[in-house]
Amino acid sequence: MKILVISGFLGAGKTTFIRELSERTDIKPVILENEYASINVDENILKNETGLSVWESTENCICCSGKTDFALNILTIANTIDPEYLIVEPTGVGYLSRVMDNISKVEYERISALSPVTVIDPVSFDRGMKLYKDLYRDHILNAGTIVLSKCDLCRDMDVINRVKAELSEINPSARILSTDYRREGDDFFKKLFEEEGKFNGVSGNAGPEGDEPGFTEVSVLNASAGSVGELVFFMEELLRFRYGHIIRAKGTGKVGKELLRADLSDVRYSMTAAEENASRGFVLIGEEMDDKAILMRLSYSTDSDAAETGRDKTDKKDMRIFGKADRFAIE
Repeated sequence: MKILVISGFLGAGKTTFIRELSERTDIKPVILENEYASINVDENILKNETGLSVWESTENCICCSGKTDFALNILTIANTIDPEYLIVEPTGVGYLSRVMDNISKVEYERISALSPVTVIDPVSFDRGMKLYKDLYRDHILNAGTIVLSKCDLCRDMDVINRVKAELSEINPSARILSTDYRREGDDFFKKLFEEEGKFNGVSGNAGPEGDEPGFTEVSVLNASAGSVGELVFFMEELLRFRYGHIIRAKGTGKVGKELLRADLSDVRYSMTAAEENASRGFVLIGEEMDDKAILMRLSYSTDSDAAETGRDKTDKKDMRIFGKADRFAIE
């Protein structure tokens, strides 16, 4: 079993890249997702859109506090499913050097690591290097391939060229793709499953485990909003730090009779229609978050909701919120 790690900071576009990767090759890998939050809102997206087997590891970061579970998951997948390839998507706040080191501890003749890929959003690069320098450098230094994501959203080619130059200076040996990867031929994606080695083993000033600043996460099940406008207003408030310093928010909520998917990263957000069978849930990661206020904004209920659940509309027992203090994260 060959392991391909797709790393990158929160909101870089790792899941979207993995989806494209699976569509552009005949390879059917198993995917192991590591979510920082208590619920995995991306699991069904990959399952429904790729048809692949998706395993999840939530609440612990596989580069530090969850490394034992990570090793056990790898061995379990290898000994039960035994796929030819395993794609690992670490939490966006984990150090790539530690993830690769943890993989090396379970490598033997039947398990080996491929050259890791790091996904970077060029629009968020400057802010990320300023606030999370050690983490960003670690991802860059230890990547065999660096993919600039969301290039279609960056209209200034000078920004992309400058970011590419800075990445080359940090890691001269990395292959850097600075154009929209969706325009690449299938061979580009196939080669990612062929490149072994090239892990530099550089710490990038990761520091000792447990020495990282702590973030909190809030996970709301069965999230809902009264209207599209209300959800848009909520996303705007998140950008303006109304509920704390939010660095990542994503999930699916019920708006009227429809399901909408909302996604916020750095200074941008988007909302799209969700599949009818999508699971409702919303995850926010940041600092000094107002948990109660967030819960109230995402717990709108209607008479139709009450009829469907068999509860009075004021009953919020189907809503749960999780806060994890002093968890491993970088910002």
